[in-house]
Amino acid sequence: MDNPTFQIAFLFHSGLDLLKTTLPRCLEALTGGTSQSFEVVIRADGTPADVAEQLPALLDVWGVDELQLRRRHRHVASGDASNNGHRRCFSLRAPYLIVVEDDVVMYRTESSFDVLTACRELFERHPQVPVLSKVNDYDQWSWKLADEGPPVEAGVRSVNRLSTHFIAYHVARFVPVAERFGAWDLDVFIDRPDLSYNWEDLVSHVGTTGGRQIAFPEAWPLDVFHCDRKVASGSMYHTQRPAVKAEILAELEQRYRPTGTPA
Repeated sequence: MDNPTFQIAFLFHSGLDLLKTTLPRCLEALTGGTSQSFEVVIRADGTPADVAEQLPALLDVWGVDELQLRRRHRHVASGDASNNGHRRCFSLRAPYLIVVEDDVVMYRTESSFDVLTACRELFERHPQVPVLSKVNDYDQWSWKLADEGPPVEAGVRSVNRLSTHFIAYHVARFVPVAERFGAWDLDVFIDRPDLSYNWEDLVSHVGTTGGRQIAFPEAWPLDVFHCDRKVASGSMYHTQRPAVKAEILAELEQRYRPTGTPA
């Protein structure tokens, strides 16, 4: 049997209450009505044992194909804790990889829009694009989003950076360059108030050098939000507080699914 065209990986740490809503919403947004083959993986990195033991029972409920559990005791990447999960996502089983963090939620605003097919076709049309990303609340970012040259195509910006909240990769284009940039080294990252270089910086570097472009499909009917707030305006850091994340998710659910219709 052929491997899937897409692997969709959810990076998870400990926020199970949030994941019970964000994962189904993201899967519906990404895969509803798609013509592409895909598999779904949860990569639980450093998840506490009492949370990890609850995950297997939820796989069938969510339609998840595989669960991977990893402790953070040996061979842990430097910098932000999430770097450890992102750099381990490249199993090379599928030509396209989508990685979504567990506190991200998505909503399709046009039910007929096939997100996976749109991703695949964009990559096929533009061999200079190794990665694409879209996040609606980019106005919060301390490293501001800006155009990097002319658009990739109508409705798709070419931008200076992306966020690890949601990234789609053309694996064969991304991996060789990322390897040259030290993506698989454990000590290449750093995360301090005065100096930061994390996975999103490395991916942004890959996507904006050597004639490559980061595609930001702003016109797609797909709204993507990070369920958190900055600790202060202009800060690099988010609150990471479950109560704040739950509040933001509830607001988004009311905006996009006011009747509480299940995914």
